[in-house]
Amino acid sequence: MSTSRDAKSTHGKASAMRASRRQFLSAAGAVALALPFVGKARAAGLEKIRMASWSPRLAEQANIYVSEEKGFFKEQGLEMEWIPGQGSGDALKNVIAGNGDIAFAGPEAVLLAADKGSRLKAVYDIYPTNVFNVFALKSKQIITPQDLKGKKVGVISMASGTRYNLATILALNGMSERDVELVALGLNAAPAIIDGKVDAMASTDSILYGMQASGLGAVDVIWARDYLNSSTDLFVVEEKDFVPKQELFTRFLRGYRKGLEYTLKNPDEAVAITSKVAIDGKDPARVAASMKLRLLCSQNATTRKYGLGWIDVTALQDAAKIYKDAGFIKNDIDMSTIATNELVKKL
Repeated sequence: MSTSRDAKSTHGKASAMRASRRQFLSAAGAVALALPFVGKARAAGLEKIRMASWSPRLAEQANIYVSEEKGFFKEQGLEMEWIPGQGSGDALKNVIAGNGDIAFAGPEAVLLAADKGSRLKAVYDIYPTNVFNVFALKSKQIITPQDLKGKKVGVISMASGTRYNLATILALNGMSERDVELVALGLNAAPAIIDGKVDAMASTDSILYGMQASGLGAVDVIWARDYLNSSTDLFVVEEKDFVPKQELFTRFLRGYRKGLEYTLKNPDEAVAITSKVAIDGKDPARVAASMKLRLLCSQNATTRKYGLGWIDVTALQDAAKIYKDAGFIKNDIDMSTIATNELVKKL
């Protein structure tokens, strides 16, 4: 799953965060894959922490499987249970409903939940770089945001980050969703793009890579990070749990980050581990490519200065302002009361 937030982003140029997130494959397969990890951990008498994810187990989350396989969570006295979802909204709902302890979710879901009154704490920036984009086949000649006007644009779902990133790019270029026709395509969007059923597609770097690896062809890409380079995913907990479960969360983050550090140093071994676990892990070359993209966006100048997981609160505040101005949320959200680096400092 990186670059520093540039001058353009800190001056509030554009980009949307991501709402419920990329609707994905069947959660049933992910549950089945999780069972061996859960059974072994319970046998060892470890304390359980439930991570509610926006997705099933995917190749792009390779470093988590490394933490499991190498025993980094176990070193912290933990059993990590993966709660699969179909979007960031699912992940947060699971935590708020008491079905999870910590959410792997996009900031857009945090903003939307906070706007409705949920009290949350973002404790670790998983991917500090925005990985969303809008792309089109070269033949469509869609090169700038203005070229999208009047076009049919695919999104993964109407509750996904692809939609919200697209909407924000439009808003910051004098347009709105009314200026395009949105078409929900799910993840298997390539046929609609190739057949001309849509003119462009709102996507992520890994989804675009997968389509190109399958023969999509040359494209022009509008990157959301060129407008506001904010986080793609965060670890989020409920505010009421932050203090009483702080030690638990800190141990989880230590195990998570150790897996990330190991993966950065041992990518080939991480690919082999991931290929046994991820539901999209059959092709090692594609696993390696997907993992590389996420490793890149796990780091930037800020994390190199302060450590992996450091949250740039200013960039999140810029995103909150964009959401309010675009009408996605009704209330002013003070991200300094939600995002904290208190736990990252302890890692």
